[in-house]
Amino acid sequence: MRVRSCRDACREPQRLEPSMPGNDVPTAVREQYEELPYPLRDPRDEERRLIHTIGSNLVVVNHFCFKGRMDFRTGFRCLVAGGGTGDGLIYLAEQLRDFDAEIIYLDMSVASRRVAEERARVRGLSNITWVTGAIEDMQKLDLGEFDLIHCTGVLHHLESTENGLQDLAAALNEHGSMLLMLYGKYARRPVYDMQALLRAYLPEGIGRREKIEKVRQLIDCLPETNWFRRDLANWGHEISPGGNGDPGLYDLLLHACDQAFDVPGLYALAGSAGLHIQGFPVGSERYNPFSAIQDEAVREQFERMDLPMQQATAELLHCDISRHEFYVGRGTDSVASLDDEDNALLMFWKMYGKHRQLADAMLPGKVFTLQVDHHQIRINCSEILKHLFACMDGQIPLHEMYERVHQALPMASREAIRAELKGIYTVMHERGLLYLVMAGNLATGLPDYDRLNQVPGGDSAGVDPNTLKIDP
Repeated sequence: MRVRSCRDACREPQRLEPSMPGNDVPTAVREQYEELPYPLRDPRDEERRLIHTIGSNLVVVNHFCFKGRMDFRTGFRCLVAGGGTGDGLIYLAEQLRDFDAEIIYLDMSVASRRVAEERARVRGLSNITWVTGAIEDMQKLDLGEFDLIHCTGVLHHLESTENGLQDLAAALNEHGSMLLMLYGKYARRPVYDMQALLRAYLPEGIGRREKIEKVRQLIDCLPETNWFRRDLANWGHEISPGGNGDPGLYDLLLHACDQAFDVPGLYALAGSAGLHIQGFPVGSERYNPFSAIQDEAVREQFERMDLPMQQATAELLHCDISRHEFYVGRGTDSVASLDDEDNALLMFWKMYGKHRQLADAMLPGKVFTLQVDHHQIRINCSEILKHLFACMDGQIPLHEMYERVHQALPMASREAIRAELKGIYTVMHERGLLYLVMAGNLATGLPDYDRLNQVPGGDSAGVDPNTLKIDP
């Protein structure tokens, strides 16, 4: 039976039209961010917190883009294109603080740059080169080639996402990759309905502040049947004074150019620049239909699809992907693999450093429930898994891990050990909790996350007593 492909379903990028079309979109966008730098940030907050972004984490970047083998210590070059007020920039710079690495910030908004620069100053970061300009100016700016380009929440605000991506791709080195974030088509439908209402409602010729005031008045009057009001819990932080405030409201509902994509559109866009999608670091289980479907007959139908088609249908299954965050690059074999037994497994994010605690909590024959944020993972504990978890420190290579488990459990074959590892790896990796790194690279070629978790505002969240549950 022929495998169904994403190309069969959609040959062209699927996107919504720009939200607030105007005669000069670039000027309107630049003026918006000069008046309303986004996201709303107070540089003084850098004294008490560090904003961690998953896609900008170098363990995650290394896994998806460099087979787990990149050494970031010498000569690593990173461009943050459309850096705004600096969330991804600051996190990357903090990770690369002690390395011989070069980070270039590029944004057309002087006001946004000022905020980002002050955040860097508060943190004492001196490893950033500051450039004011637009992505469309890349050729004449002649910034050189990069190992990593970070461009999140930017391309969907350009008149031509294709041209913008091609400009960025021209600055990638042969083995380089990009982190992109583009709006999701289906989960943002209430937003686009609200934008349509505002295009009809707002009078012409009024300024941004007056628009914001009128929009807030209208939101307070929305009937309960209004889709945006019913979905307001998903957008409240973006528009509330305690969240992104007025800049967030304008960016969400009044932007001059706002395009959204589905999965086929992402593949078509990447292909237009000669790039390949390397993976989705945030919410990757939402791109896997098998994470939601248990019925064998239904699963069999999905198995007939190729990977892009599975990802496209999974997006439609879940309907809650408001942002696509993904890596693209020139190569098709950039992702770290269990087949490379020189790699080690690292429990990460909120599970960082908790591998032994999890191993100790496992009781073979019992069901182990791991609750991390909104993820609930049920694990059927076994002696093999207990020994495997104890080795997930980012230092022990897979071949040594297999040997240790086999020595502790002589009756366990290598095939059985690999099978159990593959199953738990798939579940935990999709939820951003388990990655592959070259053994011995942690805290040498990769940043020292023990140090990073202790910097002001570092991610000290781990496994609290209420996180682990052992079901009888």
